[in-house]
Amino acid sequence: MALEHKITKMKLLKTSCAYQNWKSLLNRNVQDGIKATLGQASATLTALWLIVVVPFGNSFAGEPLTHKPLSLAHKWDYITFPSTLPQGKSRPTFMLRSEENQSDESRGLRLDIMQSLLEFPETNVIATQLYRENGEIVEPTALGKQGLHNRIGVNGTIDVVTYFPWGRNALKACWINVSISTEHYWLEIPYGFDRNPSDPLPPSIPGGCPRVLPAMKARTAHDHLLRWQNVHYDLGKIQSGRWLSLIQSNPGDAESEVELYDENPKPPWNLDSPRTAVRILPEDGGPRDGRCVNLHLDDSDMRRTDTFHFGRSGTDIRSWGQVEITVDDKNYRVVLPSSLYEYVHGHVLLN
Repeated sequence: MALEHKITKMKLLKTSCAYQNWKSLLNRNVQDGIKATLGQASATLTALWLIVVVPFGNSFAGEPLTHKPLSLAHKWDYITFPSTLPQGKSRPTFMLRSEENQSDESRGLRLDIMQSLLEFPETNVIATQLYRENGEIVEPTALGKQGLHNRIGVNGTIDVVTYFPWGRNALKACWINVSISTEHYWLEIPYGFDRNPSDPLPPSIPGGCPRVLPAMKARTAHDHLLRWQNVHYDLGKIQSGRWLSLIQSNPGDAESEVELYDENPKPPWNLDSPRTAVRILPEDGGPRDGRCVNLHLDDSDMRRTDTFHFGRSGTDIRSWGQVEITVDDKNYRVVLPSSLYEYVHGHVLLN
């Protein structure tokens, strides 16, 4: 049941048949045919809780971060992208995953593509490349190339999984270009996510927000820019048997969504308990307290989402920080790059 809880929590997939499609895709390894038992999956999640929740728990409570958290790791789960183009046109659904929390073996940066058979016929050829800030153009791994041809049809959709090799251990941004028939989709990846999450955190560097790549300057009506929407971090099971997640975005000013999930909450959820708070602990400087702007219970009464906004602070340094989440009297921390919280560091400047 633990694995079912984790899959149910994925906010991106909680509407329409897309949820079942992604759930089916994530529950099987279409590349190497390895079938994990539910017991193995539960053991993996248990290990993940020990890695993520314990180090970020009360041992850090009340300690302002004034140094680089180089002894910690950046463990993220997945990145989502908008479901439609700015013009309102339909497009494939994209999701970027690290997979480092699910497997002992690193396959690289994983890209999931789900496309409607009605809009994008199965005969369409899919090609993809990763463009790095240093000008390097990267092809999928051997496993990733194989995945582009191993398409799975589910409920009128085609699901494709591909992989890219990890880049060097640095705070660099990148883009992934996905070409389907005549259309080209440019997926924006914030800096800090093109590196292996298992590597030690690299040092801070100057750079500020990413710039547009030379390959993107000659765009046509068939080139579509898809900015990343939010990054999901799963902190596992916390007190009272609840599941805790952080959904982080940075459209200009940082926003943190704290998601609490309980399939059978007792007593039932309410907006007053438990109390939550969020603050950002940057590499240098004092903590930045979040301002709660919304408390929301979903229709199933299983999930509560608390939204926090943060004030602006300007710097050109790319660095690491932490988000500290307080749930009643317990504290949990997540390591993340400054692309997710520094003002205008989240998205590339097109001009």
